[in-house]
Amino acid sequence: MTDYNYKGSSPNTKSRTMFFALLVIVAGFLLLINGIVGLPYEFTNIFFTWQMLLIVIGIYNLFSPQHKTSGIILIAIGSVFLVNRLGIFYFNVWTVFWPIILIIIGVAVILKHRQRPVEGKFGPYNDNGPEGPEGTFTSNRSDTIDEVSIFSGSEKTITSKNFRGGKITSIFGGSEINLMQSGLSSGNNNIEMFCMFGGTTLIVPSDWEINVDVTAIFGGYTDKRYKSKSLAPDNTKRMNITGLVLFGGGEIKSY
Repeated sequence: MTDYNYKGSSPNTKSRTMFFALLVIVAGFLLLINGIVGLPYEFTNIFFTWQMLLIVIGIYNLFSPQHKTSGIILIAIGSVFLVNRLGIFYFNVWTVFWPIILIIIGVAVILKHRQRPVEGKFGPYNDNGPEGPEGTFTSNRSDTIDEVSIFSGSEKTITSKNFRGGKITSIFGGSEINLMQSGLSSGNNNIEMFCMFGGTTLIVPSDWEINVDVTAIFGGYTDKRYKSKSLAPDNTKRMNITGLVLFGGGEIKSY
């Protein structure tokens, strides 16, 4: 049996880690200087704001292919409100808030559904049938999910014994995905989550190895499963939950 190693770091992970470390160092120096001698108001009015925080988080997410869409959204939101704060283009924030949200929703849906569905351990899935190129998984629609809930709710039960992940989008709505009768495909699998003013609940077996790496802004996504010490997870299979939760949330649970 192949032993998959999850401990190694990819170049993207190392880049994100280095960027985060440098960001913390720079922030520490700026706060130290501001506390000792004080920084000009023009500087603090730009860099010590929640708008700049969103921009920085967005730039951080650009280092990861799974988080690029959320990074672009955060940079856009932060930039628009920072421009207004500085008076470069003055406008009433609340008169443009909902139009901006609608534009972001539309762009996010387009970007997310232009991307390839999921990538397996050996590369992207393909639709060439059982005779796909060597080294790639062949695609089976029942083994992946592409769930979209916009101003609505949905419940779905998946029974695939070779589940590989997919995409879940919840905008002003929600979904409940039951995977209790499913089994994970070997290696790394990924579910990309996008929740805006909505949420998604995943019901999964308690022995699944799950890594949650979701960017949450005014929301959250948590693993609430009861972890039994007598039930060890299968370390050769893993589900990664990535994406963006904006004014929304969700949870992972088991029966």
